[in-house]
Amino acid sequence: MEVADGVARLVEDGTIAGSTLTLDRAFKRAVTVDGLSVEDAVTALSANPARLLGMADTIGSLEPGKFADLVLLDSAYDLKGVMRRGEWVIGPQLH
Repeated sequence: MEVADGVARLVEDGTIAGSTLTLDRAFKRAVTVDGLSVEDAVTALSANPARLLGMADTIGSLEPGKFADLVLLDSAYDLKGVMRRGEWVIGPQLH
């Protein structure tokens, strides 16, 4: 697969191979363009997938006993940090 100009294509024949949309960009679009509330967008990108995967007892929300997985966004919904199981793997980059 090769990505050029934001499009993923198979090298063999140039067929579109999939999306290059990241979840932080999907979240930002859902709130700023599509008009979802922050709460609905958070649920759509965290709690619903966790429930559908049968993992809602360990992921999908911040509650005692669950993994501390979170994404930190600024007021413009741009990525500032990522925490996985209680450890920062990106950032936080606070300005």
